[in-house]
Amino acid sequence: MSFIESKNASNKKVQNDDINTTSEEKQPLLQNKEKYKTYKRRWYVLLVFSVASFLQAAVWNTWGPITQSAEVVFGWEDSQIGMLPNLGNIAYIITVFPACYFMDTKGLRISIMACTVLLLIGTGLRCITYEPKYATWLSNFCAILNGISGTVPCAAPAQVANTWFPPNQRTSATAVVSVFNYVGIALAFVIGPQLVSSPKYQNETHFQNNTLTPNRLAEDLYIPTHDNQRNNTNSSEEFAASGLLFLGSLFIPSKPPSPPSVSASTERVVYRRALLKIARNKAIWLIGLAYALPAGVYGSWGTVIDVILNPQGIGQTEVGWIGFYSIMAGCVSGLAIGRFSDAFMRHMKLFLSVMFGVAGGSFVWFTLMCVKVIPFSTAQVYISTILGGMFLSGAVPLFYELGAESTYPVSEGVTGGFLTWLNNLFGILFFFMLQIPNIGGCQS
Repeated sequence: MSFIESKNASNKKVQNDDINTTSEEKQPLLQNKEKYKTYKRRWYVLLVFSVASFLQAAVWNTWGPITQSAEVVFGWEDSQIGMLPNLGNIAYIITVFPACYFMDTKGLRISIMACTVLLLIGTGLRCITYEPKYATWLSNFCAILNGISGTVPCAAPAQVANTWFPPNQRTSATAVVSVFNYVGIALAFVIGPQLVSSPKYQNETHFQNNTLTPNRLAEDLYIPTHDNQRNNTNSSEEFAASGLLFLGSLFIPSKPPSPPSVSASTERVVYRRALLKIARNKAIWLIGLAYALPAGVYGSWGTVIDVILNPQGIGQTEVGWIGFYSIMAGCVSGLAIGRFSDAFMRHMKLFLSVMFGVAGGSFVWFTLMCVKVIPFSTAQVYISTILGGMFLSGAVPLFYELGAESTYPVSEGVTGGFLTWLNNLFGILFFFMLQIPNIGGCQS
C-alpha cells in the first residue's frame, strides 16, 4: 500500500470514527431506566387530603360564627371564644415537626390515617353533653386534638402534589388542598348560624333569657339531651364525616408504583439535616414571613369576626355570610392563580406585591369604618372583606410552591410544615391579643 493510499484509509477511518462518535453523543451518558408515569388514583389521594383539610378547618371554626349564642348559653366571654381555635394553633405548632418526621418515615397513608383518628375522637367528644361546665372542657380537648389532626393535611399539600402529580399539575394540586381548608372555614360561617338561633336582645346589654337556653341550643344543634334524643346535627355530622374520612384514608397508598417526575424520584435530605438546612436558608425565612404574617393573622381574625362586628349591631347570621363570601372569594382566586401561575412566574415579586397591597388597603378600609373615621355600612363591610380575602388568600398556593423550590431537595412536607408552623405562630399571637380586656370590637 502506498503512502497516499494509507493516508486516505486513515482519513476514512477518522471520518467513520467521527460519525460513530457523533451518533453516540446523541445518546444520554446515563441511561434512565426508571419510567415516569401518572396514575388516575392520584385524584382519589388528592380528594382524601382535600376533605381532611376541609373537615379539620370546619371543626376549627365551629364556635366563631355562633359567638353570640355560645356566650349566652355557656357563659363564655370573647377571650374564651378566641382561646378555642387558639388551642388548636398551639397544639399544631408543638406537633407539626414531629408529624413531618412521621410523614417522612412512615409515608402519607399512615400519617393521614393517624390524623383522621384524632379528628374522629375529637368530634366524638363534643357529642357527649351540652352542660356548660363539661361542654367547655370537652370543647377545649376537641380543639387540641383537632389542632394535632391538622398537621398532615396542612403541611402535606406540596408533598402530595410532588409525590403523585407531574410538574405541570403540581401548583394546581397544591392549590386544591390549600383551598379546601379555606372552604371548610367558609362553610362553617354559613352552617353554624343557620343551625343555631341568634339571641334576641331587649337592649344593648341584656338578652331575653327565654329566647335561648342550653336546651334550645341543644335542639338547634341537635345535641342529645334527656328530653330530646336527637343527635347533634352539627357535631354528630362532623363526627360521621370524620368516620367516613378515616375509612377513605385506609385505601390510599403512600406513593405510586412509579414516580411522576425526576424530582419525585430524587432521594431527599434526611429529616435532621433538612431542619438545619431550612434554619440556615434565608430565602425560605423571607418567603415564610411574607406568607405567614398576613395569612396567619387573617385566618385567626376571620374566626372572631363576629366578636368584632357584634358591637356594631350586625347579627351572627349576617356575619356568617360576610365571612363566607370573603373566604370563598379567596378560594376562587387561589384556584385561578394556581392554574395559571406559569403566566406570571417571571414577575412573581411584582404580582405578589400588588395582591398584598390591594388586600392591605381593603383591611385598612375596614378598620377605618370600625373606628368611625369613615361612616360604617354593611355594604362596605362586604366589599372590603371580600376584596381582602380575594387578594390575600389567592396568593397562598404560590408560597407553597416557592417554598418547596427554595429548599429543594428538602422534603416538601418538611417545608410545608415550616410554613404552616409560622402561620399558626402568628395566629396564636393574634388570639392572645383577645385576652386583653376591651379589645377586638368595633366602636358602637
